[in-house]
Amino acid sequence: MVLSFFRLLFLLPKFLWNLAGIKRTIRKSKRKFKRTLVKSGVPKELAEELANEYALPDDIISLKTLVKISKYTRKT
Repeated sequence: MVLSFFRLLFLLPKFLWNLAGIKRTIRKSKRKFKRTLVKSGVPKELAEELANEYALPDDIISLKTLVKISKYTRKT
């Protein structure tokens, strides 16, 4: 029991670090996508809208969403 607890203590920071890396990559790609659209002549408002549509996984991979999912899976 104690061993599994220590494994959890080591796995949790690794999981959170990977999650932060995914979010950082999504945000960086969103900024590059928006910048490329503006350079190619798309209006800023439209570029912002398209970039927000492109970055939907950023909303999905939030800590609040993950907590809601984990609470839902515990009930079933």
